[in-house]
Amino acid sequence: MSNLKALILGILLLVPILILGFIAIFGEHHFTLPTYYPQLDTTGQVQYTAQGDTVFHEIPDFSLLSKEGNIFTEAELEGAVYVTHFFTTDCPPACRKISSQLVRIQETFENKPEVKIVSITVNPEDDSVEVLQNYAASYGAEADKWYFLTGDKQEIFRLAKEGFFLPGAVEQQKLTNSSNHLTLVDKEGKIRGVYEGTDLKEIDRLKTEINVLLDEYSKRK
Repeated sequence: MSNLKALILGILLLVPILILGFIAIFGEHHFTLPTYYPQLDTTGQVQYTAQGDTVFHEIPDFSLLSKEGNIFTEAELEGAVYVTHFFTTDCPPACRKISSQLVRIQETFENKPEVKIVSITVNPEDDSVEVLQNYAASYGAEADKWYFLTGDKQEIFRLAKEGFFLPGAVEQQKLTNSSNHLTLVDKEGKIRGVYEGTDLKEIDRLKTEINVLLDEYSKRK
């Protein structure tokens, strides 16, 4: 090999190394998640702040019952990033598969107290606090990590429809079945992700995007 060819080869090999080194020293990766559901006015137009930023939907106030029988409101989730699932304890295998996947979320973020899980029954007549306690225990749900909620049926319907825009779980002003959808909510009460809870790849995406959201908050400090 001639000296010229050796020099060219050396430069070609050196350039990517230098680029990677530059990125490692000076570069910074910027990842962020989209925010779902812009707020609309009475005419159906997207609302904006005085600064021209889009106003996004926020989860509304609610009041339900925890599996311990205590009043549980949105205030309990202040400062938390949380995953929400609407379900029933007597749901079919697909629904139980989602609960099993939520165990993975609990285990993955065991040491992240700001990450929570909220499971809300759509069958409050049958899913009493005692029933929810037994169901939670069967999945090893941690009391300060994974909340199970019941309560007034119309309040749950309102939250499912107007808060989470739950597809396929509400019909004719009544709740009819559980949902396969999981929803990721940020610390400001905005929806940052929607996932198919029976799809393992979607669960992996959820885990990744929770980490992205946590990283996003860490960079604000």
